[in-house]
Amino acid sequence: MVRGGRRLDPRLAGAGAFDAINPDRASVFGAAETILAHAASAQDQRSTGQAGLFGGAGAEPAPIRLPRDASWTVAQRMAGERDAFGFYFSAHPVDAQKHLLAAYKVRTFAEISTFNIPEGERIGANMAALVEDARWRTSARGRRYLMATLSDSSGQFVATAFDDDVCASIEAAARAQGCGLLTVELDRRAGDETPRVSIKRLQPLSELAKRTRLQMTVRLEDNRVATAVAAVLGESRGGNGVVRFLIPLTSGGEASVVAGRDFVLDGELAETVSRIAGDGAVELSTQEPPKLALVG
Repeated sequence: MVRGGRRLDPRLAGAGAFDAINPDRASVFGAAETILAHAASAQDQRSTGQAGLFGGAGAEPAPIRLPRDASWTVAQRMAGERDAFGFYFSAHPVDAQKHLLAAYKVRTFAEISTFNIPEGERIGANMAALVEDARWRTSARGRRYLMATLSDSSGQFVATAFDDDVCASIEAAARAQGCGLLTVELDRRAGDETPRVSIKRLQPLSELAKRTRLQMTVRLEDNRVATAVAAVLGESRGGNGVVRFLIPLTSGGEASVVAGRDFVLDGELAETVSRIAGDGAVELSTQEPPKLALVG
């Protein structure tokens, strides 16, 4: 296994290498530097022959003791992936707001690349992307425009913008390395493999999340899970999100219990609760607007 330019000793993956019982992934991530340092030390000992001076050639490396409370947030994990490998592979920053974006029918760059756009025509679409870079350019006709480098879960792409307000929003997102909901216009010239993307509007996802009312549904299977979930949610008060528990009944069916309407909900919290309640037990979505009834 190779990580960070160093090759890990395969023996470190064997039984007894970690001084922990079934350490979770967060603990391994949190102790990554410790693991790498241990592997490098073990390799140095083998290459110099120092391991055999006292313990013999077959001496095993000392066990690695992983911190039991180590934990990386989704944002930290993705930032570490980008720093180490130059790209995201477990998730993309846009994915953290997929519960918001579902209502806007956003398309990835890979999806819009398959659109049939007749030459000379333009079509609109919604996209969501991370703004990685933005630079001013001047066209052959002397008009200034902004060229932005963006990415989504399908890969990296380039888009342009001409409106001053839109350009200002893109520059701000690029400085913050932020994600935005994009209203775009697409066109394709003869011979182009992919459509040209022109940004007409950018809404920062961080601001969109603040304006959107969310709801989280958690399916609880036993009391121990309920206690652990309640402890996590107790630290997320002060918002306008609704949390609802689905509790199985001994007589069959399930009860729906509203735990509160003042939670700060986001993808990070949903993943934390999912680790406790289990895969598929948590659903995060936007709240449906109240339905108006006609009064006669």
